[in-house]
Amino acid sequence: MNFRTTLIIIVLLVGIGGAYYLFFQEPSDKTTPNEKPPIHQVYDVPRNKVGQVEISFADAVYQDLKLVKDMTGNWRLTAPFQADADSEKIDQMLDDMLNKRVKQTLEVTGLTQYGLDTPSITLSLWTADGTSPTATFLIGKKAINFSVYVKEKSEKHIFLIESSALDDLTKSPTDLRDRSVLKFNPETVLSLQFTHKNAGSASRSSTINCEKRDDTWHVIHPIKTKADAEEIEALLSELRSLKVSSFEADGADANVLTRLEKAGLDDPRLQMKLTDGDNTYTLGIGASVGSETGTQGRVYVKATVYQDAIYTVSEDIYNLLNKSVFDLRDKRVTDFQRTDTIRFEIKQGTETTVGTRNLDNIWELQTPTGKIKADADAVSDLLFGVDSLEAAAFIDNSTQNLASYGLASPSIKVAFTQRGEENPAVLLIGDYAQDGTVYVKAEQSDQVFRVKPTLIDKIALGTAWLRDKQVLNFHIDDAIRLTSTLDGEEPFTCQRLGTNWRLTAPVREDANNTEVNAIMYELDDLTADAFIGSKSTPTDAATGFSKPSMQLTIELRNQKVYTLQVGKIDASGRSYARFQHEPNLIFLINAERIEKLKTPLEYIRTSEQ
Repeated sequence: MNFRTTLIIIVLLVGIGGAYYLFFQEPSDKTTPNEKPPIHQVYDVPRNKVGQVEISFADAVYQDLKLVKDMTGNWRLTAPFQADADSEKIDQMLDDMLNKRVKQTLEVTGLTQYGLDTPSITLSLWTADGTSPTATFLIGKKAINFSVYVKEKSEKHIFLIESSALDDLTKSPTDLRDRSVLKFNPETVLSLQFTHKNAGSASRSSTINCEKRDDTWHVIHPIKTKADAEEIEALLSELRSLKVSSFEADGADANVLTRLEKAGLDDPRLQMKLTDGDNTYTLGIGASVGSETGTQGRVYVKATVYQDAIYTVSEDIYNLLNKSVFDLRDKRVTDFQRTDTIRFEIKQGTETTVGTRNLDNIWELQTPTGKIKADADAVSDLLFGVDSLEAAAFIDNSTQNLASYGLASPSIKVAFTQRGEENPAVLLIGDYAQDGTVYVKAEQSDQVFRVKPTLIDKIALGTAWLRDKQVLNFHIDDAIRLTSTLDGEEPFTCQRLGTNWRLTAPVREDANNTEVNAIMYELDDLTADAFIGSKSTPTDAATGFSKPSMQLTIELRNQKVYTLQVGKIDASGRSYARFQHEPNLIFLINAERIEKLKTPLEYIRTSEQ
């Protein structure tokens, strides 16, 4: 082996060893001899052990700060005034300072040239209860290499750390405050009170009280009724997340009383009080912030956690808390489990629509001619709609005069039988009010409601709304004859011979199988957009059935014959349609379907080649 080969092998081995060290060697947690330790190790002040912080500034522009950690581990500002602090910000500030490494230690005889005789910042930290801090750091002038001179008060030497410590510690009270307006646990709130200052009255106000009993919210004043739990829980959730936009005044402000009056908080237009366990919180809402400040969209508020603190927050808080009794009371008309419903019955005059759910969870409707398949989506809309039906208005003291609302003898009665329940939940539907709403009442309740008519109008359709919307159900191989008569087109008849179609009128020749089968597929898949209820059946003149625009007759192998008649177009752009053997069962078909069925003779005669 010559010298050159030996040299190459040595270089390769060195490279492999370097790569192994670089990529596979485990990093060490131990400080190397040349690496300087962080401040918290040198002075034994780990951040999680610090329970009190004091920061004083040589520059009078900045306010001295005192922060104390409470028994729950949260930080509070105790000077220059009392306020909740943002614990995450405090911990970050301490981490930024205590994790800085000592760059260099200097033995000095004087402190003036380092700015340590009158330090710009003095930081005192307590890790245990006592009159003296565990460590006090004096921070002086900046040095070269982005450093700053620091001295621990009890030591003679000084040291250098990163100059960013000046920025880390130069904080105002606002920088460190918790911006939450109220800090409470929404799940443990037991009572709410809303006090509204009545417009035009300096002394009178109205109050709404709500209480939570046995995990259920109730309105207890000015009426006694079940409350809308979802409304209250949503309100509490938003209130808990409400943040301060700006801090306007605190207890340390000498003019706070004047400012309260100016902000409309000496007599708030709206005040909310809540109890959370043993704690009571009050929030007053005052005037809107004037446009001259450039902060439109805000209002002044005062939280009694710190009695004289004035904040501004988004004006949305007023809409959130400006609740009426109607907003807070339970607005549901009926109460039943729609998922456990196995039968429903709609009685309207002499007509009754009955729906039952079979063992396969398929809904069927009982009709005078037998069972028909129900529209699963329509049944779901019925169950969900009635279960979630809410009042548009409440009728007070109404049970003595039910006849006035059409509820002594309801026009419609809807009953829902639930699995395992002996008595059904019953909804009574009465007259329409002048504003278009409908009077309704749960049979077992004394309360009369007015509700929006959308669902009621559908219920009034009965079977027409709830029946399956597929109008024919056959297999195209069972079709043996098709006759088509289109307005303005020559009629034609096709007959199936084996698997092929043949024209028998007005000519005798092979038909275009593709076009005829396309009509068959459309008929087999034909669905109605909606059925017209029997109570609102229009005349033949109105629907156009006296002279149909299209008529398709299909004959099946079992000798059944269906003739589809298509009439005029209604206001929605859909066409009236019916089968000749069921003239009163009228439905609507959309325009796209109609166009696919309108196949003229010339297409049927077109060769497939």
